[in-house]
Amino acid sequence: MSRSLPALAFVLLLAWSAASSAAPATRAPANLLLNPGFEEPIKGHAWMPAAWDTSDTGLETVFFGRDTFLVHGGHYAVSVANTSTLYPVWCNWSQTILVGREAWGKDLVLSVWTRSNGVQGKAYILLQAYRDTIGKMAKVWGIGRDAAGRKLEITKLADPLLDLGWRRVYFSETETDWVRREVRVFVPPSVNVVYVRFGLMGTGQAIFDDASLTLEPAQAVTPAPLATNLLADPGFEGADDNAWEVSLPPYGGQRADLDTTTRHSGRSSIRLKSGDEGWIKARAGVCQVFDGRPLQGKRMRLAGWVKTDSLKELAYLKIYCNTLSQGMVASDPGPTFSMNTDWTATSLEMDVPYDAYEVWAWFAYNAPAKGLVYFDDTSLEVLGPAQSLRPPPRAAAAPRRTAKPAPKPPPKR
Repeated sequence: MSRSLPALAFVLLLAWSAASSAAPATRAPANLLLNPGFEEPIKGHAWMPAAWDTSDTGLETVFFGRDTFLVHGGHYAVSVANTSTLYPVWCNWSQTILVGREAWGKDLVLSVWTRSNGVQGKAYILLQAYRDTIGKMAKVWGIGRDAAGRKLEITKLADPLLDLGWRRVYFSETETDWVRREVRVFVPPSVNVVYVRFGLMGTGQAIFDDASLTLEPAQAVTPAPLATNLLADPGFEGADDNAWEVSLPPYGGQRADLDTTTRHSGRSSIRLKSGDEGWIKARAGVCQVFDGRPLQGKRMRLAGWVKTDSLKELAYLKIYCNTLSQGMVASDPGPTFSMNTDWTATSLEMDVPYDAYEVWAWFAYNAPAKGLVYFDDTSLEVLGPAQSLRPPPRAAAAPRRTAKPAPKPPPKR
């Protein structure tokens, strides 16, 4: 019996070897980020990690760091901290990655481990896919964006910058242990620059480590349902208060808050306010962004209830579509509201172009401005096929090949 064991082991080894050689080797997708664990420093700098950058706020209340105190893996992690809410700022770590045709038609997947320490506000991870000529050449030439624009002779007003993929995940827990966060963005044709950002809007400290950015096969597109509200937390009830993008110019006193004392229905509304000092008029408000592929060639309706209190500017709704052929396309102007307006229903409609890859639904006003704006009970719905767009030309069908008839035999003589 003992003599058969070596023979049996040899047979099992051969079977395992055959199975191993028959199974195709699967490689993990390559990580497109440089220095993803923040381990390598910039030469000559006390703490800055190589390949990464930080947002320039100019505020003494914002602190960036790289240290060994709290890490997920390796020896280092990075953090961003803020101690003031006087100015609304999105403080973030970032990395710029150049991509080409190899990425078009695929999904980019960003993941990172995060830890919250006394966060009052929203920490976030953000993945952006841009068609950005100036940003690309600034990276290639190793110079600043303004210098690259001058070298290309492109003015700021003529900058062809266009985002075609955008996904942010907010997380507002005050204290957490290490949590893995992930976002996914489809990469449309013509995208050449990808921006990765980890940051904080509010006070406290957010810590980041072990990041990854990979290219993966695109997920299937799910058709958009008809007569269904596509907005998350449309009544601002706080069930998913991280569903909304908050856009606030960095002006003193600029705020966006849930208000439980003034609402159209339910428990709360969103209240927007600002001071009256700012460099230029800018769009402020809340919005949600959608993958445009399921909405291409559809007619959309954006609706909601609005209330204004002593507002010295205009509040409004707006849909923006980012397209390959026309850049940003905006909906026709809808009703505007100012001064004192009680709760009023408002809406507008728009046909989404056939080459739109992003659709933005905005509830906004022009800031800075004295006064208050409230929005509540919002909706974004697909009404049906587009009414004013010409269908895209169909690709010409390849000519069908027909077999030549066999030559007739010569007549018999």
